[in-house]
Amino acid sequence: MSDEFVPGLRYRSDAQELWALVIESFAGWEERMNEAAAAAELSPVSAWVLVQLDPDHAISQKELAARLRCNPSTVVDPTDRLEESGLVIRRPQPTDRRINILTVTRKGRQVRQRLVRRLFEPPEAFRRLTMADQARFRDAMVAAVGRKPLRHGN
Repeated sequence: MSDEFVPGLRYRSDAQELWALVIESFAGWEERMNEAAAAAELSPVSAWVLVQLDPDHAISQKELAARLRCNPSTVVDPTDRLEESGLVIRRPQPTDRRINILTVTRKGRQVRQRLVRRLFEPPEAFRRLTMADQARFRDAMVAAVGRKPLRHGN
């Protein structure tokens, strides 16, 4: 048995190999998401929607869909589940009742905090890197995704 991530794949460039390594590094993400969601008694989709809600700022379902890069109708079912579980409140916007505004409840904040803590705990492979290698990798990924670097506590 080969230890290659994709048996027989010959990388055409360093960028392609880097991309494959990034994908491989997320091999445990789905399992982690499923476990965290199950512990919160949510589907993985509903759990991710809750994680993507800012507990300090209400957001419209349309804005949430844009954040998730999906069709607005796609967020209806997971937000229904979150509302049924008492994790969010959905109210019509006072100035335009066609727009639904989502607010995270106190219970939702607690569940979200547990999800975030579990999902964003670095895997052992990343913790094994030296602090200097972690910083270089972070800086390279920040440049790749086009974001400003966020330092600890930000």
